[in-house]
Amino acid sequence: MKKYKIADLVVEMKQEFPETAYWYEPYLYNGEEPALASFEPDPKRMEYLVKNGVDITPAIAENMVLCRDFNRWLMKHYGSYIHSSALLFDGKAYLFSASSGTGKSTHTRKWLARFGDRARIINDDKPSFRFIDGKCFVYGTPFAGGTDVQANISAELGALVFIERGEENSIEKISPAMSIRLLLNQSPSRANEAIGERQLEMFSMLLTKYPAYFLRCNMDDSAVDAALEILNN
Repeated sequence: MKKYKIADLVVEMKQEFPETAYWYEPYLYNGEEPALASFEPDPKRMEYLVKNGVDITPAIAENMVLCRDFNRWLMKHYGSYIHSSALLFDGKAYLFSASSGTGKSTHTRKWLARFGDRARIINDDKPSFRFIDGKCFVYGTPFAGGTDVQANISAELGALVFIERGEENSIEKISPAMSIRLLLNQSPSRANEAIGERQLEMFSMLLTKYPAYFLRCNMDDSAVDAALEILNN
């Protein structure tokens, strides 16, 4: 199996489909560090996803299975993923999180259009995060929902922003209790009690150190102004 470095950790992964292998190319690792874990997608799980999903190709299913397995393992290293569009802006990573179809990707693209080189998408679907020396870092990953909107870059987290459609733009800081509920809805399912406990521990660490906001926006360009006013502070 080929070696990859994802979230600053070296692992081995096997892909059967050229499309999947292509998504992983930016993360290929040729150094001397040994792989800490090996991942091979379960064919039965892939078959289930193709049969029961919408527009899920075998390659996308393979990537989904690898994503789930990698991020469950990543919890051992105090990391996981948050379903979000991760934006790099002025050196910090901002996670714009929402359910599929809400418009998080549409919103982050407006930052790219407005700010050019000051903004970049880290990952547009499932960026990983990881705590290192008490700080939370956000990483690009090959787990990008089949769109391949991702980059092998990382930055310390600046803030979490949960998005909801609204007629007018507004943003407010929210409590850790509310944030944890929203985070659990946009994170991997808890396979067992131990994983659930580790997840809550990580989210508690995250929300103790970093702010979380709730953004209601109408997808107009002015939605960026509403978010920017808060994030700049």
